[in-house]
Amino acid sequence: MNSYGDNDGKAMLFLHHVTVDTPIKAEYRVKLSIDGSETRLTRNRQTSSWTPSKSLEVSDLSKVLVTLKTGHNIIGVPLGREETVIEIDIADVIEQFLRTMDHEVSISGKCTFLKHPTAVTVSFCPPPTSDSVRSELRRLHEKMNEFRHVMGDPTQKHLDTVIKYGVAFSELDPRSKIAFGVLSVTFELLKEQKKRDQSVSDLASQLKRIFPFASKSLEEAIDDNTDLLRKTIGRLYSLAIDVAEFTYDYVKQNWFKRLGKSIISADDQQKIGELEGDFKALVEDFERAVDVETLKTVRSIEETMLLNRLQPLQTGYNHDRRCMDGTRVALLDEILEWALRPIVEGTSPSQNVYWLYGIPGIGKTAMANSICFRLHKQGQLGGGFFCRRDDPKMSDPKYVLPTLVCKLAETWGGYRKMVAERLRKDPHLNQSSAGNELFLQLLSSLQNHPPHPLVLVIDGFDECGDISRRRSILTTLLDASLRFNWIRVVITSRQEEDIESTFSRPEYIGHYSSKDLTTEDNKRKDINLFARSKFTSISGRDDWPGDDKLAQIVERSGGLFIYIETLWHLVQEELDRDQCLDQALSGESQDVLSGLYDLYSTTINARIGRNKEAFRSVIGVIIEAGQYQPLPDESVAQLIGVRTDVVTTLVNKLRSLLYRDTATNGGIRVRHLSIIEFLTGRNCPEEIKVDSKQVNRDMGGFCVRIMTQELRFNICRLESSFIPNRNIADLAPRIKQNISIALLYSCLYWSDHLCHTPDTGDKKIYLALDKFTEDGRLLYWVEVLSLTGKIHVGESGLRRILSWIKLSQEPLFRHMHDALKFLLMFRAPIVTSTPHIYVSGLAFVPTDTTICNDGSKLFQKLLKVEKGRSNRWPALPDTLRGHSREIFGVSYSPDGRYIASASRDETIRIWDAESGVTIGEPLKGHTDSVNCIAYSPDGHHIASGSDDKTIRIWDAMTGAAVGEPLEGHTDRIRRIAYSPDNRHIASVSVDKTVRIWDAKIGAAVGDPLEGHTTPIFGIAYSPDGLHIASGSHDCTIRIWDAITGAAVGVPLVGHEDAIISIAYSPDGRHIASGSRNGTIRIWDTITGMAVIELLSRYADSIQSIAYSPDGRSIASSSVGTVQIWDAKTGVAVSKPLEGRTGYPIHYIAYSPDGRRIVGCGGLEIHIWDTKTGVAIGEPPEEHIGWINSIAYSPDGRHIASGSEDMTIRIWDAKIGAAVGRPLKGHESAINDIAYSPDGRHIASGSHDRTIRIWDAITGVAVGKLLTRHADSIQCIAYSPDGRNIASGSYDKTIRIWNIITWAAVDEPLEGHTGPIYSIAYSPDGRHIASGSWDGTVRIWDVKTGAGVGEPLKGHVNYIPSIAYSPDGCHIASGSEIGTIQIWDAKAGAAVGEPLKGHTDWICSIAYSPDGRYLTSGSRDSTIRIWDANTRTAVGEPLKGLQGCIYSVTYSPDGRHIASGSTDRTIRVWNSTTLQSDLWMDADAVDLSPDSDGWVHHPDGDLWFWVPEDCRQGLVCPTMLTIPTNGRYKGVKVDLNEFSFGLSWTDIKKTDP
Repeated sequence: MNSYGDNDGKAMLFLHHVTVDTPIKAEYRVKLSIDGSETRLTRNRQTSSWTPSKSLEVSDLSKVLVTLKTGHNIIGVPLGREETVIEIDIADVIEQFLRTMDHEVSISGKCTFLKHPTAVTVSFCPPPTSDSVRSELRRLHEKMNEFRHVMGDPTQKHLDTVIKYGVAFSELDPRSKIAFGVLSVTFELLKEQKKRDQSVSDLASQLKRIFPFASKSLEEAIDDNTDLLRKTIGRLYSLAIDVAEFTYDYVKQNWFKRLGKSIISADDQQKIGELEGDFKALVEDFERAVDVETLKTVRSIEETMLLNRLQPLQTGYNHDRRCMDGTRVALLDEILEWALRPIVEGTSPSQNVYWLYGIPGIGKTAMANSICFRLHKQGQLGGGFFCRRDDPKMSDPKYVLPTLVCKLAETWGGYRKMVAERLRKDPHLNQSSAGNELFLQLLSSLQNHPPHPLVLVIDGFDECGDISRRRSILTTLLDASLRFNWIRVVITSRQEEDIESTFSRPEYIGHYSSKDLTTEDNKRKDINLFARSKFTSISGRDDWPGDDKLAQIVERSGGLFIYIETLWHLVQEELDRDQCLDQALSGESQDVLSGLYDLYSTTINARIGRNKEAFRSVIGVIIEAGQYQPLPDESVAQLIGVRTDVVTTLVNKLRSLLYRDTATNGGIRVRHLSIIEFLTGRNCPEEIKVDSKQVNRDMGGFCVRIMTQELRFNICRLESSFIPNRNIADLAPRIKQNISIALLYSCLYWSDHLCHTPDTGDKKIYLALDKFTEDGRLLYWVEVLSLTGKIHVGESGLRRILSWIKLSQEPLFRHMHDALKFLLMFRAPIVTSTPHIYVSGLAFVPTDTTICNDGSKLFQKLLKVEKGRSNRWPALPDTLRGHSREIFGVSYSPDGRYIASASRDETIRIWDAESGVTIGEPLKGHTDSVNCIAYSPDGHHIASGSDDKTIRIWDAMTGAAVGEPLEGHTDRIRRIAYSPDNRHIASVSVDKTVRIWDAKIGAAVGDPLEGHTTPIFGIAYSPDGLHIASGSHDCTIRIWDAITGAAVGVPLVGHEDAIISIAYSPDGRHIASGSRNGTIRIWDTITGMAVIELLSRYADSIQSIAYSPDGRSIASSSVGTVQIWDAKTGVAVSKPLEGRTGYPIHYIAYSPDGRRIVGCGGLEIHIWDTKTGVAIGEPPEEHIGWINSIAYSPDGRHIASGSEDMTIRIWDAKIGAAVGRPLKGHESAINDIAYSPDGRHIASGSHDRTIRIWDAITGVAVGKLLTRHADSIQCIAYSPDGRNIASGSYDKTIRIWNIITWAAVDEPLEGHTGPIYSIAYSPDGRHIASGSWDGTVRIWDVKTGAGVGEPLKGHVNYIPSIAYSPDGCHIASGSEIGTIQIWDAKAGAAVGEPLKGHTDWICSIAYSPDGRYLTSGSRDSTIRIWDANTRTAVGEPLKGLQGCIYSVTYSPDGRHIASGSTDRTIRVWNSTTLQSDLWMDADAVDLSPDSDGWVHHPDGDLWFWVPEDCRQGLVCPTMLTIPTNGRYKGVKVDLNEFSFGLSWTDIKKTDP
C-alpha cells in the first residue's frame, strides 16, 4: 500500500462529515466512535449531515462505528429506545482515494432503522498537504482568469472585495484586483507549504499581514489617501505577481522531487530573500494607506447597522409640499437668518428655538417643508420629523427623538461616531430604551461641535401623542437649546395650551422666538399669489377665473391655504368648472373655520350624490383606522364587507379630501386634520356626519368577523418548533403572504374599537365574540401576536375587554380571562417561538381552564406532564415570592397594574399586581444589593438605587437598561425619588449627601446638597416639584430648593433618634417622618413646626412611611406590621396589618387608587386591603422559613417538619396535604424535632432554649416546658423506649429529660468544648453519641452520664450530623468540610477512610432501616446515597435541589427518603428505584432548563419551555414534593408521544 502521510507509516485520512438519508421524520441522533472513543457531532438540519467538532484522523487500522439512536433515558428509564450500528471499512476508503486522488472520498452503508431503509454516508478528506498543490494551483489559474475578466469594470464585485480583502477598490487601478486575487490564492497555497518549508512559511506569514483590517483608528489615519493608496497598490501588484510566479515554480519543482520533503536551492533562497525585502519596504506604506479606505467603508456599514437599532422613521420634508415660490418670502428669510446666525463661542445659548403656530390650514406644514428645503441646500438641516395624528407611528412620541438622533448622525460625522459607539457598548440600547435620555446624554458627551449650526425641524407637534409625552419631548428640546449653541430647533403647531404653557415656564421665557402665522404681515399677498397660481393652472389661461372671482376665493379662504388647496382639487375634477366654483362660493361669508367646513360639505355632497350611507361607512373606517394603521382600498372593503371597487370609486371621487399614501402600501388618508374635525364635529350635517362611537362599535364587530373567518392553525406554515422566530430568515415574507392586512389590523386593534365606548349589551357582538373563542381561534390569534412581536398589544387589549364585558357574560369573560392569564404566564415561550404556544404552552397550561379544555379537543401528541401541572391559574397569593435574598424596596406603577421590587439579590422584579405573576425575567445590572426602587410618574421608567453606589434607569415595558448608570455618590444609596414632572431623580446616600440627577441625560444637576452630618435614609419631592425633603440619622429633616439646591429655612428638629423615612402629603402642606425609636411626627411645611408631636411609640424602628393618595391617612411599617393612622388626628384607624414573618417591613407604598398597600419584608412582598386591613390573596399551606428538621411518624403515615418560622407542620406522607393547623408556641426558630416511638407525641427543640412536647393528633402542647438549657437547643432525640428525651445545646451540654416527670434526669453531660450540633441514641438505648463544634464525637453512657472511652477524633472541624447504624455497631458522623466518617461504636476507632463527595457541610445523615445504605444531605444542595458496607457512593448525587439540605430521613419501612431544605420544601423519593436511578445511563437526556426556562434538545435546539415553578422539579424529579402547590413542584414528563421539531404540526388533530 502506498504511503502518503507521516503518521508512523500509516495511511491517513481526515473524517469530514456523516450524512444520513432516511424517510424517518422522528427525531434521532447520530453518534460516532473511532477506536472506541466517542466524539461530538454538530448537526446541519438543512443537509441532514453531522460534522465533527474537531479534525479526526483515521488510518487504515482504525475502527469507525456510526450509531443511529432514537428515544431517551429519563432517570434510568428507557423511553422509545432503538439504535442501529454501522461499521465503516477504512481500508476500502483509502484504496479508493489512492486510485482517484479526489479531494473528497465517501463510503456508504445501508441498514434498517425504525423499520425504514436508511443509508449512512461517511465522507473523508486527504491531509491538506497531500492534495493542496494540485488543487491550489488550479485555483490560482482560475482566480487569475476571473480577475482578468473584470479588468474592464473597476466597480464590479466592489462589496465582495471589500469584505474579503478589507480594502475599498472602487476608484483604484483594476490591475490591483488581479494582484489581490493572485495573492489570496497564493497565500492559501503557502499556508499548506508552511508545514514543509520554514523559509517559504516565513514569506507566507509576512504576506498574511496584508489581509487583516488595519489596526490604526480612523482618527490616527491620514485623510483622503486615495493617491497614496493607488501608488502603493501599484507596487503591491508587481510584488504579488512576482510572489505568485516564484511560488508556482517552487511548488511545481519540489513536489515531484519528493512529496513533502523538498530541498531549497541557493537560487530559491536568494529569490525568497529578495521578495521579503521588497515586502518589508512596502508594508508600512500599504498599511497606512489602506487604513483609511478600509475603515471608511466598513465603519460606515457598521454604524448604519447600529443606528438602525433605534428604528428611525423614514420621515422627512416633502419638496413638493413647500411654500409656492414667491410666498412667505420675508418670513422664511427671517427664520433662515435666525437659524444660520454664527455660533459665538463662550456665550450662553439664547433663543435657539423658533415656534411657528397658527390655526389649521394656515400653511404651517408648507412652511416647515420650505425651511427644511432651504436648510438642506445650505447643508445645515440636522433632521426633520413631520407629525401626523392619523399615522400611529408619526404621532407616536417614542419615534421623535430617536429619529432626530439618527438624522443628526447622518448629517454630522462626529455625532454619528458618538451614537454608534454608545450603541456598540450597550447592546440592549434600542428605540424603546433611548429617546430623551440618549438625545441629551450624547450631546453632553461631545467634546467638539460642528463649525456651523444644525437645525432640527418638527412639524405638526400638536399631533404628536398625549399632553404629558409631548411636553416631555418639548422640554428635552428646550433644555438642549439652552445648553448647546450649535443646536437650533424649529417647531410648528397649533396654539395648544400644553405647548404654550411649556414655553411659558420661567426657565424658558426669553430663550425662544415665536410667530403667529395667523397675524403674519404678508399673509393676504401670499394667499392671493397662491390662489392665482393654482386656479390659472387649471385652464392654462391667466384670465380665468378672473380677478373678481380670485378676490372672492381669497376672501372666503380667510387666509387658509388649505381652503385654496381643497377648492382647487374640487374644481379641477369637474367638467363645468365655473358652475362648480360658483356653487362653492355661493352663500354668505362666514368665519374662517366655518367657511372651510362649508367647502368640505359642498365637496362631499357634490361627489357622493345619494350614496351617503356608503360614504359614512367608508369614511368612518378610514378615519378610525387611520389612528392606528391606514388601510388600503381592499382592506377597507374587506372590513366593511363590500366590493373593493365600491371603496376605490368613492376614494377617487373624493381626491380633494383623501389620498393614498405610498409610504403605507396605499393606505387611505385624509389630506388635513381639519377634515376629520369637520366630519366628527357638531358643525357637520347629520347626513354625512361620522358617529365615532358607532363606527368603533361597527369596526369592533368587523374585526371579530375577519378574525373568525381567517385565523387558522400554523398560519405561516412554520416547519420546525426548534427554531426561534428571530432565526426564521423569511419570516417577514411569510407574514405578508399568509396574514392579510385586514386580518393583522383586526388582531391588533379589535379590542380598541370594541372598548371605545361602554358595553351596550349588544347580543350580536357577544355572539360574534363567542364564535371567535371557539375552535382554537384564541390560540391562533396568539400566533399572529407572536409572529409579529405584538404580545404586549394582546395583553393590554384583553385587559380592556375584561373591563368592558358585562359580568353576566360569564363564559365569554372566562375565555378572555384565561387568554390573558395564558399570555402572562407563557409570555417567554410565546415571544420566542410561535410553535411553543402549543408545544410548551398547552403542555403546562392549568387543566381547569378553557385553554386546556378547548386544546384537548383539537390537539394531540403534546408533551405529557404526568405530575406537577396545576389545576388552575395561580391566585394572587398573600405573599409574592421570587427573590432569593431580602427585599428592600417596592413601588406601584402609576396605573396600579404592576409592582416593582428591589432586592439584596442584586435584581429587580416586576409583578402583575392582580395575579402576582412575575412579568418577564429579573432585571440585572447592579453589582450589589438593590435598596430602593421608584416608578417614574408617567410609568415609562423605573429607577433603582444600590449599594454599588449607582442609580440605574430601566424601561418599564421592556426591562432594558436605559443609558449608563448614574455615578457620583461615594457610598451606598439608600432612597430615591422621582420629581413629579419625570425630569429629575433625587437620591440620598450613606455619604451624607443629597444628589439631583437629570433623568433624561443621566447627569448630575449641580453639586451635591450638603448639610446633614450623618447618613441620609429618607427623601421626598414636594407635589409641586419645587422642594426636596431629606431625613437623616442626625435626627433632622432638611428642605431644599429643587431648582437651586439651596437649603430652605432651618432644619426641622424634634426627633430623638435617626430618621429612617419621610413623605410629603399630597397637598404639600405637611411632611410625615418616622424614626428609629418608633416615633412618627407630622410637620407643617410652611412653619416648620411639628403639628403632631407623637403618634405612637413602637418597640421597633419605623422602617417606612407613606401618605394615602387622598392625604387622609398615613401608613407606617415596622417589624412585621403596618399601621394606618388618621393624618389629622394621629389616631390609629385600624388594627395593625400583619405580615407573615417577623422581618422588618422595609418599605411600603399605597396603590394609586389607595385601596391597597404593598410592603416588603424578608423574602416576601405583602399586599393588604386598606379598608379591611386583611392581607390580600390566599395563604399557601407551607412554611415561610427554612425547614431545619423533618421526621417520619413511626407508622410512616405522616411527616413532621420544624422551621425557622417557629412552627411545626404535619403532612400526609402519601399525598402531601397539610394535616391540621401549624403547631405554634415557640418564640424562635425550631432547630430539631422528633416523633416519640409510639407516634403519639412530637418533641421540638428551639433557639428560644426550650423543648416543647406536642400531641401529634390534636397539635396541642402537652406537659411542661423544658427550660434548663442556657442557650439555643440544636438537637433532640427520643430514647428507643420513649421514656426520655436527650437534647444538645449551644451551651456545650447534653441533657436527658424524663417525659413522665417533665424533669431533667441528673446533671447535664459535659465534656465537649464547643456547641453540640447533633445527638443520637444507640438502638438499645444504652448510649448517646454526640457531635460538636469542637470537631469530636463523644459516646456517653445513658445510665451514668459518663463519657465512654476517649473522644473520637478525626474530623478537623464542626460535626453537624451524627447517626447510629440500626444494629448499633457503627456511628456515622458528617463534618463541616463535606466528609463522612464511619466509626466502630464499640472500639471507638475510625472504619476506613472518610467518605468524600460533598463540597460543603453535611447537615444531616441517616441510615436506612436495614442498615445497607447511608444518606447524607449537605449545604452544597445535593443528597448522596452511600453503600454502608463498601463505603462507596451509589451512583451520582441528587442534584438540582435548592438551598441547603438541613434534614434527611428514611421512612420506617425504608421505602422512602425525605429531605427538608432551606427552600422551605420537603421532597420524598422512592428509595428502591432511586438507588438504581442514580446509576444513570451516560446517554440519558439532560432535562435541565437554562436560566430562561428552556430545555434544549440533545442537538442544542429549543425542545420545550418550563414554567418557573416546575423547573427545579424537572431537574430533580421526586415522588412527592411538599407543599404540592409550592414554588418547587415535583414534576414528571412523558416524552413517548411528544411531537416536536420537524413533526410539531402533528399535534393538530385532523378534522373529522
